[in-house]
Amino acid sequence: MKIYFIDFHKFKGLIGFAAALTVVALLLTGVMLTDLSALAVTKPKPHAIYKVKTEQKLVALTFDISWGTKVPGPVMDILKKNNIKSTFYLSGPWVKQYPEFPQRLQKEGHEIASHGNRHIDLDKESASTVREEIMKAHQSIKEVTGASPNLIRTPNGAWNDMVLDVADQVGYKVIQWSVDSLDWKKPGVDVIVKRVLDRVHPGAIILMHASDTCLQTPEALPRVIEGLKTKGYELVTVSRLLEEGPGVME
Repeated sequence: MKIYFIDFHKFKGLIGFAAALTVVALLLTGVMLTDLSALAVTKPKPHAIYKVKTEQKLVALTFDISWGTKVPGPVMDILKKNNIKSTFYLSGPWVKQYPEFPQRLQKEGHEIASHGNRHIDLDKESASTVREEIMKAHQSIKEVTGASPNLIRTPNGAWNDMVLDVADQVGYKVIQWSVDSLDWKKPGVDVIVKRVLDRVHPGAIILMHASDTCLQTPEALPRVIEGLKTKGYELVTVSRLLEEGPGVME
């Protein structure tokens, strides 16, 4: 029978070494957990984008469309004549009812974005309803144009933190505006043009409409475009504008 002797000095050393490794492992785990916790805490909350922070003289000319067939065509004709690509926020039901217009927008290189499904204030709805409204419009736009939008201008510009969170969860940015033409109020062509040109700034997102309630828009639009160019501005899509700098609140 073999008899084994334990060198307690060496054994104590091994125990100490193992304990030290355990302590180091625990410390490293703690650091990793702390870092992950910090990342979770510092992840920026989604926010509505009203303009882009840039010194470049770039602006995005944008249009909402929810109904009608009289205004969209003339607006597209004017943009084509001036070789301008804009961002169009389209409501789901309109896209399905008049597919030839959104298909033309896609063909002519404009950016297709969402204006939601029903024209309701999403901030007054539940999170599940907000998700449903966004995804219904998304599916309609995709079926008709082939585009998968990731920008939305909520109906009536209504939003709250819940709407922002839901939009973010389904891959959307909420885009508002920093220059409002008020063309939907039909205040007169001169007023529309003056409002835009007086308020424009680098990184501006300009709100106009191409629904049939905005019959003064086609007459005002050429003057708006000419005035912006005279001031030295280049007109681009919202996604192009966002490449220049961070999107910010008002």
